[in-house]
Amino acid sequence: MKYIHSLEHPYVKRLVKLRRDKQFRHEEGTVLLEGKNAIADVCNKREAITLLLQEGTSLPIDLKAQNIIHVSPAIFKKITSVESPEGMIAEIKMPGAGTLTNKRYIVACDSIQDPGNLGTIMRTALALGWDALFLIGACADPFNDKALRAAKGATFELPLIWGSWSELAATGLPIVVSSMKGKIPKECCCTDGCVLVLGNEAHGVTMPPEIPHTEVHIPMRTMESLNVAVAGGILMYVIMS
Repeated sequence: MKYIHSLEHPYVKRLVKLRRDKQFRHEEGTVLLEGKNAIADVCNKREAITLLLQEGTSLPIDLKAQNIIHVSPAIFKKITSVESPEGMIAEIKMPGAGTLTNKRYIVACDSIQDPGNLGTIMRTALALGWDALFLIGACADPFNDKALRAAKGATFELPLIWGSWSELAATGLPIVVSSMKGKIPKECCCTDGCVLVLGNEAHGVTMPPEIPHTEVHIPMRTMESLNVAVAGGILMYVIMS
């Protein structure tokens, strides 16, 4: 075990930059994960590069890590992104990008900005048996700390694919677009797979109109719209039912 006592230690600065800087995360190929349960779920299947423990936090005997470092509460506070931390942070290798090969049920996120929404969509897609998450445009980073917390480990299990509308259309799968109008979900025949497109929170879907697709809406009694993660969850469930 190692101990770090200085707030200015290079590794402390590195972890802070990993949490804050999307470009740095992707250049380094690693990500920070917080919370005992989240770390336990992920590290039961993959070894952490480093496990950082606040002084007084016990080490779970079944967690795998190449390095274990103890730090003071002040240092841990500098690194953490949560108000009530559990005293444990793991630096984990970022999973590689997935591919569209053999994927039948794909959730496509079009420039979804809120990392909490993106993380919730990932968690729901994995839970309901969807095959991949396809990211288009200026989406939030799925490895953002808020997205990771919302995803509850799904980030490391659900294949993530970055690509374009043309790549999505080239799959040949029927494309179903969440909208304020169109068919109700049960009217969409997706027994052999489909792409479900969820749009930006403010501007909706920006897919080129020449790409064949079906618009689908969720009938509501009083509200005009739903949060994109909530709407996505309903549509994912009904389409897969």
